[in-house]
Amino acid sequence: MANKTSPDPSAFGLPDGQPIAAELVEADLRARVAKCEEALEDSIWQLARFYSFIGRYEDATACVERSLAGARELARQATARLRLGQLLEQQDRYAEAEAMYARGLEIQSAPIEVAYFLHNNRGYCLNILGRHAEAETHTRAAIAIDPARHNAHKNLGLALVGLGRFLEAAHCLLEADRRCPEDARARRHLAELLVENPEILEADSTLAAACRERAIRPGPVGSA
Repeated sequence: MANKTSPDPSAFGLPDGQPIAAELVEADLRARVAKCEEALEDSIWQLARFYSFIGRYEDATACVERSLAGARELARQATARLRLGQLLEQQDRYAEAEAMYARGLEIQSAPIEVAYFLHNNRGYCLNILGRHAEAETHTRAAIAIDPARHNAHKNLGLALVGLGRFLEAAHCLLEADRRCPEDARARRHLAELLVENPEILEADSTLAAACRERAIRPGPVGSA
């Protein structure tokens, strides 16, 4: 039997015959693999979104679970758990979604945007489940990550409503409306809160002035 020898790195070379360092070849090939994996993951997620849009949730979940199974990096695992939670939310399976977001938050190296939405979406689910104190914790964590986004301000406001802290809730909902007036949900919740608790405006002249400035009045706001 012939003796096996290690491959000669000098076997890799440029067209002009100049050798290429083995570590450069490895780095290039790894970069190509990573690029292909990214493209595959994006395609699988787009397919999952399509399945979700047409109501084929089992197929959508299978796509995301495929991504999770193939995810070696912790950041991608966290992203996959966020997406699985979102699919569960779309099916009104809020307890399962909340648990999935909790699993995603166990991954400390989640990308900043993913961590924001894991906290925010978990807070949203906790509100629906009536666990408002926990919802407050997670929506505040989301705001600490990115105070510029409006989602967590809205969900914090709803958590505070659930806790009976109506004045604080009103300020949070107003802040959400300031951050993103295109999303009418915070405005609707605030208008409803003012109908049910008119004393809020009497107790806080600053809030009353801000509501007048933004043309927010007690009563129904569209159908958003």
